[in-house]
Amino acid sequence: MRKHWKALTAVGVMILIVAVAVILINRPAPATEQDPGSLQASGKFGFPVSDINIGEGGTTKASDDKTITGYNGTCDSAAQAAANYAPLLRDVNLKTWESQKKALGEVSKPGPWVASATLSGDILAGLEEEQPPGAFEGGWVQRADVAAGGMYRVASCEQERSAVVQVFIGSLDGRTNSVPLANYGTVSMELGWEGDWKITDAMPEADDPSFGGRVKDAGPSGQDPAGPTGEVPLLSNDLVEWVFKDASRQGWIEYANAKR
Repeated sequence: MRKHWKALTAVGVMILIVAVAVILINRPAPATEQDPGSLQASGKFGFPVSDINIGEGGTTKASDDKTITGYNGTCDSAAQAAANYAPLLRDVNLKTWESQKKALGEVSKPGPWVASATLSGDILAGLEEEQPPGAFEGGWVQRADVAAGGMYRVASCEQERSAVVQVFIGSLDGRTNSVPLANYGTVSMELGWEGDWKITDAMPEADDPSFGGRVKDAGPSGQDPAGPTGEVPLLSNDLVEWVFKDASRQGWIEYANAKR
């Protein structure tokens, strides 16, 4: 009976992970750089393209030896930090969950949002099963692909003080009855400056996508219309239209090394 209950719990968490788009937000401050209006709309889908690269921008790494830290406090570096921190808020891998939580603690400040950000991983990691239903490729339940979305929007920023950044990412989410399903979603976060950018708030309530009006909207999101394929497809014009159907395109900028 106990094993049956735990199996049902694992399935329930898998459904929750697939259904919920992660959105993290904070209070606005005056933007100081990287104004989208100053960039040429030169990307494949008509968005401006910056010279900011995902996976760069810092000088050190967190204890997981992959999350980049050590930023210089500019608003450009806040956009890089947001991209590099996004997997800590999206990934769930049971084999690396504890090291991921430790790294998240190193790049953030405690708050109620932490419990929401780690809920699914904590539940699954507490099960006796070595690999829960729907897990794939060595413990993955959900795996972020930041470059697959490859865009960001700085809702507000004040250098070496605070920033609110939204990052549009892809992810591969485990399914209990098929190969993994590709999803696209927006990860939004508040960053505060303490000698480095730290996540200070995240995970707004689902019924408050603008988090009290502090961002324009929850950002683009949507499942791959092709259904479960086991991979995150490159964006196409049709996919861009699909994920932006309920979100504004205003303010979105492509990272220089977005997958296109």
